[in-house]
Amino acid sequence: MSHELERLAARAWPADEVHEVEGWLLRRTEGVDRRRSNSLLPPAEPAHAARTVDLALATAEELGMAPVLQVSPAEGHLLLDDALAQRGMAASGSSLVLAGPAATARAGRTLAAPAPEAGAPVRDVRLQALDPGWVDAWAAVSGNGGTTETADLVLSQLGDRARFAVLREDGGSPLAIGIGVVEDGWLGIFSLATAVAARRRGLASAVMDALEAWAATRDAHRVYLQVERDNDAALRFYGRRGFHVAHSYHYRSAGPRA
Repeated sequence: MSHELERLAARAWPADEVHEVEGWLLRRTEGVDRRRSNSLLPPAEPAHAARTVDLALATAEELGMAPVLQVSPAEGHLLLDDALAQRGMAASGSSLVLAGPAATARAGRTLAAPAPEAGAPVRDVRLQALDPGWVDAWAAVSGNGGTTETADLVLSQLGDRARFAVLREDGGSPLAIGIGVVEDGWLGIFSLATAVAARRRGLASAVMDALEAWAATRDAHRVYLQVERDNDAALRFYGRRGFHVAHSYHYRSAGPRA
């Protein structure tokens, strides 16, 4: 399942340029400063990956790509990881891939938003196609830079496979956002974020519920996502939603950071 999830994630967060060499995916997205968009993803078979890594790196060099490898799933690529470590390529970006049933599948029914308490702000989670307004909301909530470039070069490729969620209260400013991408019965969750001042109020859960309910209409009842290994708050949140660790991954590059 781990290899399947990595290939799903590669298509759900597509690089602008992809070359396949002996099962390796060589990915480059100029203008987007994310390693997932600019790294080499190995084939599933561990011995084959270790045997062909020299060819993958040589091809990347010919194409002018950075020698950054996503060792994923890490548990299945110990030979490859050891070979890269012996080259002096440093590890960084240790992350986990989590998977689990959608809330609708766990409950066996369609989720309905609870009625708001008297005087409580009215929450509205809107699922929409990609547009500049959503990109602005993403930048405002996450505080990340490069959102416009990522939207133009990566997210614009997703089409009807994706929905872009934004949560507001009483029609105000965006407070939480998220991306859902559906393929082969799976929902991939990306860029789930809540504004700092609005955390610990269940807003991320509301966004997740809305994306999972939409995915159920596309016959997708399993969910996967990536989270940094040391993000304890996120791991607790996803654990409460029934997620388990499917596998881990990290990056190897010539320096301490890719």
